[in-house]
Amino acid sequence: MTIAQGWLLDCYPALSDAGGLTFWLKSDNGESVRLRDTKWHARIYAAGSACDSPEFTFSRLRDSGFVSSVNMVKKRTSVFDRRKNDALEIELRRADRAKNVANLLESFFQNPSTFRLYNVDVTPEQQYFLENNLFPLARVRVHTNGDEITRWRVLDSTEATEYEIPKLKVMSLDVSLVDLVSHIDSKLNSITLTPSIYQEEAEQEKIIIQGSEETILTEAASEVQKFDPDFIITSNGDAFVFPYLYSKAQFHRVSFDLNRDSEATKIVHNTRTGGKTYFSYGRIMYRPATQRFYGRIHVDGQNTFVYDRCRFEGLFEISRISRMPFHTSSRASIGKSLSGLQFYHAYQRGLLIPYKPVVSEDVKSMDDLLVADRGGLVFVPLLGIHERVCEFDFASLYPNIIKCRNISAETINCTCCPNSTNRLDDLNVHICEKKRGLVAESLHLPLWKRSEYKRLREETNDPKLKRIYSERATALKWVLVCCFGYLSYRNAKFGKIDSHIAVCSIARRTLLDAMHTAESRGYSIIHGIVDSLWVFKDRAKLSDYEELGEEIERATTFKISIEGIYKWIVFLPSKIDSQTLVPSRYFGTFEKNNELKVRGIEWRRCDAPLYIKACQRKILEELAKCNNESELRACARSEGISIFNEFVRNLERHDVPPLSLLINRKLSKNLSEYHSKRQLSVNAAFKLKERGLELKAGQSVSYVITKFRTSGTNRATPEELSRNMEYDCQRYVELLADSCATILSPFGVTREVLLSRSETLPV
Repeated sequence: MTIAQGWLLDCYPALSDAGGLTFWLKSDNGESVRLRDTKWHARIYAAGSACDSPEFTFSRLRDSGFVSSVNMVKKRTSVFDRRKNDALEIELRRADRAKNVANLLESFFQNPSTFRLYNVDVTPEQQYFLENNLFPLARVRVHTNGDEITRWRVLDSTEATEYEIPKLKVMSLDVSLVDLVSHIDSKLNSITLTPSIYQEEAEQEKIIIQGSEETILTEAASEVQKFDPDFIITSNGDAFVFPYLYSKAQFHRVSFDLNRDSEATKIVHNTRTGGKTYFSYGRIMYRPATQRFYGRIHVDGQNTFVYDRCRFEGLFEISRISRMPFHTSSRASIGKSLSGLQFYHAYQRGLLIPYKPVVSEDVKSMDDLLVADRGGLVFVPLLGIHERVCEFDFASLYPNIIKCRNISAETINCTCCPNSTNRLDDLNVHICEKKRGLVAESLHLPLWKRSEYKRLREETNDPKLKRIYSERATALKWVLVCCFGYLSYRNAKFGKIDSHIAVCSIARRTLLDAMHTAESRGYSIIHGIVDSLWVFKDRAKLSDYEELGEEIERATTFKISIEGIYKWIVFLPSKIDSQTLVPSRYFGTFEKNNELKVRGIEWRRCDAPLYIKACQRKILEELAKCNNESELRACARSEGISIFNEFVRNLERHDVPPLSLLINRKLSKNLSEYHSKRQLSVNAAFKLKERGLELKAGQSVSYVITKFRTSGTNRATPEELSRNMEYDCQRYVELLADSCATILSPFGVTREVLLSRSETLPV
């Protein structure tokens, strides 16, 4: 009997026939230790009148070889059930065969009213983590017999905010190809490896490997194994880099194995660059196939949400609270991470996770639906320039509503307490007072931890700690942002539309109460949207606004904070119709530090050219120096026009690098479905297709406008071919004028004035 101690790094179904799971620990001395639990088996569940005989069900599954046993157990099969029901527990021989067994069962029992599956899409790793209270980077002590795990002792907690991170080895991997357009048949020019130790400032030298393709592949694999990284970071590694490198290795019949687990050499690597196109929240999205390693983690910077926005600390935090291994959490949507958090609380209650849930809704009349089916409250902003306006923000309003008012599918109109005092009279809805809702309970941890991280960030002067706390708090913010919409999402495991409606009702009431409180004390409402309120009162000081905030908290029972007092703020109309006001297009400067706050304009758009955003930003930074409306008008009519003309001259001299003029657009269809190539993004995408790279619906193309006013195939050039291309100067001047007019038109400087190339305008 031996004891291993360290941090849990990786976990996956065993690659050998022994079954169970394989684990990798980062030990205290920095070594990577492989352990196994071959005695553990993943389980899925089935319930319903069609599967009331374990013997019969097992007889249908025996020949598949996927199942070792079927037993009758007692489990809660619905979040609405208070008692446990009969369910079949189906034990799998191999942990990764849950979907195979589910497909077989669905082919046998085709009536969903008499047959339901559970825990099928809870990964084996998650199941094991839930059963043993484990999570990624948990500090653990493991009792083993050889490499077989006999007992876990967890020395850590998901509630911890000051947890220790080991010295992780990180290596970035980049490829360089001979061809400008990267496709599967391109010749490999070099591989660049950049090793580093996470949390250590010292930079290590890059390793650039050149030579024949066989040499590059062999030496790169050797360098990776020599450094033995815990994380490998790529850009586009899932969609292209690793399928391309595996394809080259197969062609040259050389080994290119970056796994840490020696048993992974038997695995045939995925050389396909295809992925999945899907529709989500009104947008066409594309997700490439996952390229993973065993024993170390591959993070693709182009296929990750959390790491892209919150770097490593955010990824660590999300993985810990959702109890998902890094190779899953790094690619997971925030909704999936939130589901992982809910799975933990479901497991604690003995509640099974429905495989294909149906989001329920209480029956309503048309009149009731008309009252209920409304979103958040929005006050139309007062158009134009305003001085000394104060912005109030409710802290995590929607998550706090869910938590404090106990909103969850099973608590809305519960049968156990119809006389509950926790009521929503406008909806004729009551909320349970006897039991804690699963969704409400699951939000306690991220709400508390985010508040703690923000407090710790403010209290420390250490810039490194400030960054760590900020990244963790931001990651938790995204979980909290997602939790409200997930209440009625069609794939939510514990969703109910009525809970979504209830939150909207409380949020509307809260903002109305805040508005009435402000107006009763002589403040004017300039703008309000969902959980934010902009108010003004002549000669009001910071102390007056702080007193108002305390009054609003007492009236609403929800915490509110002052985002800041603006020296000035400008609310903009719609770009399409200047007579239409929109709630989320504005810019302004805070009194305290001259910091700009900008929403809904080109500077904030990820698809706008960098050059145009730079011009808009420079103008805004000049405007930020102004203290009132008269100074703003003078600055806009002199400095604003001057900056625009300076940027135009650079365009006309063709001094602007084409890469600064790239426009990014997402394809809504496959190329074969477009009947015309006139659309700029499609025009550029077809040029890539001619070079061997065909984009799919949901993928993005970056291009430079080359001949805008032609109708041929040369209207736009993709980024890969744009380095020596001459851009369409006239069109970019027009786009620059559009963006500058967005922020200058409130001061009388219109698009037409800018294009007339005046030097200044009279104030």
